[in-house]
Amino acid sequence: MKILKIILYVVVLLLVMIIGVVAWLFSDSGNRFLKNKITEIANKEAPIGLEFTHFKLDFGSYAFVITDNADSKIALSGEFDIFLNTKAKLNAIVTDLSPYESLLGMKLNGGLSFNGDIVKDSSNIDVKAELLAFNSVINADVSMVDYKPSRLFVNSKDGINIASLLYFLNQKQYATGQILLNADMDISNLQAPSGGFNIASQAIRPNVALLESDFGVSLPKDAIKLAIQGEAKNSANGGIIVSNILASSSYLNIDSKGLTLSLNDNSTNGVINASLQKIKASGFSLKDKLGLALTLKSDKINNQQALISINVITNPILVHIEMPNYAPKNIVLSGENLSLKEILHFASLPYDAKGNINFGSTISNINTTNMSYKIQANVKSNIESLVFDELNLADNNYFNADINGDSKKIQANISSNLFDSKMEAKANLENYAPTFANINLKNLNLQKLAKLLNYNANGFLDANVNIDDFTKLNGKFDISSKQINITKSTLNSLSGMEFKKDISFKLDGSGKFNNGSGNGEIDINGDSIALSLNDIVADINSNTYGVNFKFHTPKVEDINPLKMNLNGKLSLSGKAGLRDNIPYASLQNNDFGTLNVDFENEKLKLVGENLDVKKLADFSGNGKIIKGGKLDMLANLDIKSKDMLKNLNGNVLLRGEKLELYSIDIDALANSFDSATNINLYDIGAMVVAGPLGFVATKGGSIGKNLGGMIEGKTAIRELNADFNLKNGVMHTSDVAFSTGKTRIAALGAINLNTESFQNFSIGLLDDKNCAKYEQKISGTLSNPKFEVTKSTIENALSVAASLFDKIKKGSGDILRKPKEQSNENCTPFYRGVVK
Repeated sequence: MKILKIILYVVVLLLVMIIGVVAWLFSDSGNRFLKNKITEIANKEAPIGLEFTHFKLDFGSYAFVITDNADSKIALSGEFDIFLNTKAKLNAIVTDLSPYESLLGMKLNGGLSFNGDIVKDSSNIDVKAELLAFNSVINADVSMVDYKPSRLFVNSKDGINIASLLYFLNQKQYATGQILLNADMDISNLQAPSGGFNIASQAIRPNVALLESDFGVSLPKDAIKLAIQGEAKNSANGGIIVSNILASSSYLNIDSKGLTLSLNDNSTNGVINASLQKIKASGFSLKDKLGLALTLKSDKINNQQALISINVITNPILVHIEMPNYAPKNIVLSGENLSLKEILHFASLPYDAKGNINFGSTISNINTTNMSYKIQANVKSNIESLVFDELNLADNNYFNADINGDSKKIQANISSNLFDSKMEAKANLENYAPTFANINLKNLNLQKLAKLLNYNANGFLDANVNIDDFTKLNGKFDISSKQINITKSTLNSLSGMEFKKDISFKLDGSGKFNNGSGNGEIDINGDSIALSLNDIVADINSNTYGVNFKFHTPKVEDINPLKMNLNGKLSLSGKAGLRDNIPYASLQNNDFGTLNVDFENEKLKLVGENLDVKKLADFSGNGKIIKGGKLDMLANLDIKSKDMLKNLNGNVLLRGEKLELYSIDIDALANSFDSATNINLYDIGAMVVAGPLGFVATKGGSIGKNLGGMIEGKTAIRELNADFNLKNGVMHTSDVAFSTGKTRIAALGAINLNTESFQNFSIGLLDDKNCAKYEQKISGTLSNPKFEVTKSTIENALSVAASLFDKIKKGSGDILRKPKEQSNENCTPFYRGVVK
């Protein structure tokens, strides 16, 4: 009995201690202890600044509020009984999920809120919650029996916003639309649940512009319909989930067959079939449907495998991927007896072909952490024929390639006898940068190569390029051809110009480089062209490149790519290149006098001395109009590579003497200005702006139409001066005039080269006091000028008309003033320049 009393005392003591501890925990000091201890443990496990801003634990009730560094709040409150049954409310507002990135292992944008009711009755728990996130509402109901999961119900009545979900998952807005989610499953056995789920959308709309900019993939604007039906079942090996996937649009169809996920070992088996059409990628467009069959096969979680069969032609292209732990480890690509004809048809290339291609590639030992791998690949092709535009480009030829190496170093060997040639090429790459390359090409048939690219050329080419060390740019090259002919259509297509004839020439070139610098030369010689490129220098260390050149053609009309009607010989010499990516050039010509052009540091200087105008006229096809004279030219301009016209500044001066013009008598034209009402000073004043060639520009234009051939003859221009200042692409006249001895015409104002328009521009026919007898204001554009007849012009026309018809009546003096040339003693001079 004594022992029982002792035991009873001990039990009572323990009960008193427990009751005391419990009572203390419910006190303020006990609450503080619990609060601090829980906070310490929580922040040790999750260092995100968790803190209880409210902590109250009483007999039968509790209320807690937790915050984090981002002022997110989680509130839990409710009541409980002695058996710890409870009814509680959980409210959470997480404003920013970024602090939880380290815990979740992924970056999430934005926040979420959570409202729910938790009911615990004995060993049964029921949680009903409403999740608000990514502009969507998801309702969930989870039941537990004997503390084990029993039932799961999930529903998104109004759908899940795809764009917001993508943003939430830290992805770009690649699609918009709504996804409906519904799941009702018995999860009392997590290894073998039962029930089903549905995911569906009537209209997922891809962001076409974003997909094209990010991935180069162009899609129609059609929406995609999606339906995923899943069913959880029991099997002999445990629980499985069998799903069917259907997705459709005008350019996409996907369906799955027997896609099964084993919950026992997380293995995946099944087939997903897809077909694509109307899709463009990097400029390539699918001509026919592209079929894909993705077969998933695995026996356990650490041995996932996928086999992709790509059906673009009769024989498939196969891709086998081994993915232990869902990370790619080995990839094998292969294609056997692929029809060359079918491949070209699929690529929409207009060739008729016979032959086949075989290839195999193995990428092994893949490590996605440091992106290392080993690679072995080969391509073997037999090209029986390749016909384009009735020309057979191949005749039982081959093209073979072998690639071996790893992520650090790759070797490639290529051999071919296409286009009647023998080609051998070798290259080494280290860290994806070339270190060595050798190309040896013999007897390349340019006609067949050009025809393959839809161009026209003839000739055979030999070339050898050997670069021993790319890092130091050590190497040499040789290139030669006995005769190359390029048709004018090909020249025009490549250059965007207008060549008039085919060009034929012989080609020789060679060069040698060492330690990043070296020199070479290339000579092009033909009946109509001789081009010598000497001292070709390149120094990658100082970023300097240059070449000296000499050019000559006995008949420029044979190689002229411009619309101008040029004739005769032309010789040019000089140099050009780059220094720190800034171009420079120097050019000399002595065919028409002395002409030097220098461009360096974005400054252009042009000096032309004693230029023979007759030779220039003959060269430009205007020898019948301009017969003689001399010109001097000087230009100093600042030319920027960006917004060239807007940043064009400097001055231009053109001086001419004893210029002879035929087919036009400017003096007679000026004297008859009163009666020729359709004649504009602009017609003859064009010469003031651009010199004698300015007059040539009006040939067949307004002068010819207005004169009707009435005023013909010749003109001797005694003196011409065209001095312009340029500021931000606007040419301002400084001293612009010319004189025949009897007639003097000048120009004032500006021409805006940016807009090709006149600004406050006038042309005046001068008297001996530098005043304008006639003045014409010009506005509009260079291609469509508009003329304004000034008051002085009207007065003179009326005076002359009155004199001619002898109808001056009393009082007419009040209406018709004297001609301006008779009353200009006090006139304001129109011109104050050097031309007398």
